[in-house]
Amino acid sequence: MKHNKTTEIVDATIQLFAELDDMVGLISRVLAKFPAETVPQRLKPFLGTPRVAFARPSTKGDGGILLQLQRGMLSHVQAQVPGAWLMMHQSELTAALREIYWGDREHSLRCELTRLEKSIGDHNRQAEYHRAKASDSLREHNRIAASIRRLSARKSRVAEGDSGS
Repeated sequence: MKHNKTTEIVDATIQLFAELDDMVGLISRVLAKFPAETVPQRLKPFLGTPRVAFARPSTKGDGGILLQLQRGMLSHVQAQVPGAWLMMHQSELTAALREIYWGDREHSLRCELTRLEKSIGDHNRQAEYHRAKASDSLREHNRIAASIRRLSARKSRVAEGDSGS
């Protein structure tokens, strides 16, 4: 049987889709080891067991591949993968995914830490303001109480003086 160009292209396309499906499966298995809510947004399309429905080169000209992943019968989601991932051995791809995960996780935790530090700083400033206000109020209360005691003592002395005459 004669092998023509069309057959070669079809065979290459089938092979490419099989390799893409294998890669997507590996990505899915690696990500399954992490809590889904902590997976970086750009890797979330690979959660579960998606299958490659469509693939095309990225329009960004960055060598990436845009994948349309099928989840279930009607659900589709798009994901972008670097073209370099196609050339990686499974262990290299696994290491790259873990690096992305932990890098993103570190970034997320640093952002959360910064947010909490700011919140604590804001809280401390408010607490200091309220302490100062309370201290001012206490001084004013003590001043008024002392004034009332002095007036009361004067009144008592005047009342004693009136009753003694």
